[in-house]
Amino acid sequence: MSLVLTPSTRSQRDRLIRLGALFLLAALPVAAVLAALVNWWAALGYTVVQTGLLLFGVRQQRTSVLRVDDAGIQYEAPSFVLRAAWADVEKVADATLPTGPTTALVLARSGLRWTHTPQVRQQVTTRGWDRIIPIDEFEPTWPTGPLGDAVRRHRPDLLTRG
Repeated sequence: MSLVLTPSTRSQRDRLIRLGALFLLAALPVAAVLAALVNWWAALGYTVVQTGLLLFGVRQQRTSVLRVDDAGIQYEAPSFVLRAAWADVEKVADATLPTGPTTALVLARSGLRWTHTPQVRQQVTTRGWDRIIPIDEFEPTWPTGPLGDAVRRHRPDLLTRG
C-alpha cells in the first residue's frame, strides 16, 4: 500500500496568513512614501497589488509531499528530499522548524537524498533538518488517520511517546 499526503488545508491557510501579513508589512514603507508624494489611493493600490502578487507567487510554489509505503517514508520539501526505511525511524518527537513547532519522525541517521543546490544541502545538514520528517502539517490528527494506521502497521513502537 502507498499513501501520499499533502499539507492540510489548515496548515496551508496558516502559512498564507503569516506570509500575507509579512508582505503587507513589507509594503507599508513604500506605501507611506507614495502617500506623501502622490496620494493615499496610489499607496493603497500599491499595497494591494504587491501583496496580491506575492501571495499569488507563493501559491504557485511546489507543495510538500509525504509518501508512505511498505519500504519506508519519503518527505519531499520544495528544495530537498528525505527518504528513510521504517527501521531508520528513531522516534516521534516535537521539533522546531522555520515554520514553527511540529510533531516529527526523527531519523537515526540522515535521510537526505536530494537537494536543489549545494547551499541547500549545507543548510539542511547543518541545522539537522536531514533527520526530521514533519508529520502533523500533513495530518493534524495523524495518530487516528491513515498515517497513524501506516505507523501502527510498520512501527507500532513509535506510537508510545515518552
